[in-house]
Amino acid sequence: MDNYFKEKYIKDLAKDDFNVAVAGMVVNKQDNSFILDDGTGQIMVYSNNEVNGDFVRVFGRVNTMDNNIHLQGFILQDISKVDKFLYKKIKDLVYG
Repeated sequence: MDNYFKEKYIKDLAKDDFNVAVAGMVVNKQDNSFILDDGTGQIMVYSNNEVNGDFVRVFGRVNTMDNNIHLQGFILQDISKVDKFLYKKIKDLVYG
């Protein structure tokens, strides 16, 4: 079992992934959940933590419900002050 969070794009998430880190724009915020959009796809994130900011990095666990993947977010990092295009460029260079 991995004890680290693997940096991923939403389009690359799979049911057998465990701990992942995904960054994107917060869409459709609700009480204990929100939709995260990273430009490659969207995913529902469930978390008891309050979402601060519109561009966040989620450290969480991949879960499935009704054959759909979602994230249980443990840590929500506000990265709204980060240049989104530069962030993606660096992520592509480092993680492929």
